[in-house]
Amino acid sequence: MIAGALLSSAAGAPELKLTLRMATIVPDGTAFARELKAFGREVETETRGEVTVKWVWGGIAGDDVQSADRVDRGQLDGIASGGMLCEKRAPTHRALRLVGLYRTYQESAYVAGQLRPAIELEARANGFVYLADTGIGPSDVFSRRPLRTLAELKKERLWIWDTDDVQRAILDEMGWNVLPLGVAEAGKAYAENRHSGFISIPGAMLAFQWSAQAKYAEDVRLSYLTACLLVSNRAFDRLPIEHQQTLRLAAARLRSRLSDVMQRQDESLLGGLFQHQGVTTVPVPDEFRRELEASARMARERLGDKLMPVALMTRVTVLLDEYRRQHAKAP
Repeated sequence: MIAGALLSSAAGAPELKLTLRMATIVPDGTAFARELKAFGREVETETRGEVTVKWVWGGIAGDDVQSADRVDRGQLDGIASGGMLCEKRAPTHRALRLVGLYRTYQESAYVAGQLRPAIELEARANGFVYLADTGIGPSDVFSRRPLRTLAELKKERLWIWDTDDVQRAILDEMGWNVLPLGVAEAGKAYAENRHSGFISIPGAMLAFQWSAQAKYAEDVRLSYLTACLLVSNRAFDRLPIEHQQTLRLAAARLRSRLSDVMQRQDESLLGGLFQHQGVTTVPVPDEFRRELEASARMARERLGDKLMPVALMTRVTVLLDEYRRQHAKAP
């Protein structure tokens, strides 16, 4: 009933007194949620109360796809997406989710910045203003038993978010055994032994309390997850130009803060906090990473245009080579 009220509130608000009804799968009380609240406060303050942001937390409005349907029906105005909706409404965003390609937050962020103009155009053509994106963590493996080799990982049945199309397609092609389920089902399925581990970013393990279930953490860094903040064209275009600019500036500050917060959180979780919850970190040797990169590269090549346009894949490879040359350590 409360959720329904949130989803329908301010539907008839005057043009200069607008409430943006925003949804996210992220639970309230998390670091991610705190930054989204700060974004909302900035917007309200800087528009002198003429624009407010009201959040629907924890997937109450559904997952990314379900929330987007609500936006299309006019029940919501925008979404802070964990990345999956970004890929569906702006296909170039899929290039940021490639398994075995990005080695650091910084590499992923660099490519995101280079691709952003194309992503913004695609999102606009598909109903959304793409306000911001930010890396929110590497996809690691959190398992029931220690997994030290690629062969051992491939034998396990691992949960993956059922809307994570790009990572799932590549892992399937690599021969991994994944169980696609919604976020709400993941913990229960683990307890019922339907899978033996989570493919997840560290922040999600904490936010959804899966770290209390898993026993081991393998920091394999399969890929990096890039979240995005989307507002419907309909809602954005109702705002005066000055408030549109305010929204964009607040989103840019959100991007910067979230990037820093999520990196520090990952370092803290993998550096000791997970261990305090009984999760043992399994060392991942360089040889494992090289084997993973080679396997993922062959999978991407076999998938070809089924995954994304080959021209886009080529551009990303060129951008990464460029970044690595510029940031190579002197001998």
